Amino acid sequence: MNFFNLDDAEFDRLRKLLLRFCRIQLPDRPDLAEDLVQDTMLSAYRASEQFKGEAQLSSWLFGILKNKIIDCLRSIGKQREVFVSPAEESMDEAFESHFSENGHWTASGRPDAWGSPDQSLNNKEFYQVLQACLYRLPENTARVFMMKEILGLSSAEVREQCSLSESNFHTTMHRAREGLRQCLQIKWFNQGEQYG
Repeated sequence: MNFFNLDDAEFDRLRKLLLRFCRIQLPDRPDLAEDLVQDTMLSAYRASEQFKGEAQLSSWLFGILKNKIIDCLRSIGKQREVFVSPAEESMDEAFESHFSENGHWTASGRPDAWGSPDQSLNNKEFYQVLQACLYRLPENTARVFMMKEILGLSSAEVREQCSLSESNFHTTMHRAREGLRQCLQIKWFNQGEQYG
């Protein structure tokens, strides 16, 4: 699909996906999130001859937006402090039953075998399920995880941006990974119903 050949519905769908991603990183600045998405679309339009079609258009757009978000986060400094929400506390309670006191998996909490995760990484539908699972995490947990694993900021940068201690950072990342693992276990690797 060429950037110039997008119909209105596809353009709107892509814009909404980009905006959703951006708003997780800038929850207190919806106007800035909208500006970054518009700037991303404008940059993509101006550089459309560079898009060779080797990747999906959405991946290319997310790459542009990712760089704009990183620049923005670094220029505006610290975001609001990340706090533990009731949803995150309930995640902790649910996860506790999966681990023994020494931190190892309990027999009932141990993850099922995932077959061949490498094959899943090459599957477009897997990324849709992963994205849906990511967006279902509590907002603060998703923000920290996305800053580290998707935007590629260092742990120190994420801690500084979100005013997190090292232990709170690791706890938040653990929550995110465990929430994603459980969601993917149910919605992808067990081939259950998929998120929409």
